[in-house]
Amino acid sequence: MPISFDRLPVIAEGKTKIIYANPDNPKTVYMRFKDDITAGDGVKHDVIAGKALVDWKTNRDIFGYLNRRGVRTHYLETPEEKVALVEKLDRKINLEVVTRRVAAGSILKWGDVDEGTRFDPLITQFHYKDDPLHDPMLDPGYIDYIVRSKGAKEFMTMREINGQVFTILEEAFARFAVQLVDMKLEYGIIGDEVVLIDEITGGSFRLWPYAKEKVDLQQGNVLNELDPAGRLDKDTYRMGESGGQVLTKFEQIAEITARFAEL
Repeated sequence: MPISFDRLPVIAEGKTKIIYANPDNPKTVYMRFKDDITAGDGVKHDVIAGKALVDWKTNRDIFGYLNRRGVRTHYLETPEEKVALVEKLDRKINLEVVTRRVAAGSILKWGDVDEGTRFDPLITQFHYKDDPLHDPMLDPGYIDYIVRSKGAKEFMTMREINGQVFTILEEAFARFAVQLVDMKLEYGIIGDEVVLIDEITGGSFRLWPYAKEKVDLQQGNVLNELDPAGRLDKDTYRMGESGGQVLTKFEQIAEITARFAEL
């Protein structure tokens, strides 16, 4: 039977999801996707009919794949369309953890790098999650200091998991001639363990298709090997494409992640 969400307590509501209590198991919650899409720290906001279903599919397939690959996540199962059953957090870590392989987006404005610069090894940055403050980045030197001097192992663990997840997904998307450019993930604490949480959908990363059949991705700059104009991610929305165009791109992502079951 469908879940009667109108009868369930709402624990929290964000820009793209609503979290509901699960009276049958207080150690879990329901995460229900919305058709909303936002950008610019929530300043730009629209509703795209069908987005919730597409995001749910992508999230289901990616988290299922990561679970099979041994990544510790909050994801358990999908009881019905647009809904994920996840473990309830003891504490949410109020950070966004960004890992980059290819320079794109905001780093071009503040990082003194050219678009398409390839980072090897990957670089990972921590951002304080606060829209009015525009998610400011934490100083990486200070992060290293508090890990060494104060035993703040959560930062080290999040950095390691982000790198692990990025590598897993980069290899998976490469099977379909798509480069994972960068990725933003979130974390929480369950018990005494740092766990990957929230969603992984078209708004979580940048994806650029390969520009040719045979690509050389070991160069210092890979912009000519990729096709930024054919991007499949939320940048299409940021750049002003219509809701229908954005949905089409997100559907292409879902078609790819549906095949992760074959990997």
